[in-house]
Amino acid sequence: MARLKGRYSHGPEPDPSPGGRELPDRRTSLFGLTADGDEAWLSRGISQKLYRCPGCHREIEIGSDHVIAAYVHRAGGTEHHHWHRRCASETLVPALTRVRQVPAAESSRDRIAERARRPPGRRRRRS
Repeated sequence: MARLKGRYSHGPEPDPSPGGRELPDRRTSLFGLTADGDEAWLSRGISQKLYRCPGCHREIEIGSDHVIAAYVHRAGGTEHHHWHRRCASETLVPALTRVRQVPAAESSRDRIAERARRPPGRRRRRS
């Protein structure tokens, strides 16, 4: 977030996330694995319509900053859910393993769909 005279331009300064894992921003996303071994890609989004957060089951207001969790299943296929940032930092991120930051371009909708089309076991390993 851009800083203006000691303050963040998009509201109050965000709380640090648990375990030193930062939530996604405009430049970075998070990549991790679920307990089932599926890939989880977390990116930042501004809601264009009304969504319901799976963490707290409350509505995500239109125009609010939130986290989009896109899952690439080992057997193929994708799905995504929209989370409040606080719910994601308290519930979703701690449940993931091997979490790391990646450039936001790697978690684009097209790249995630491309990863889902690859046959299982044929994905390139990353270092």
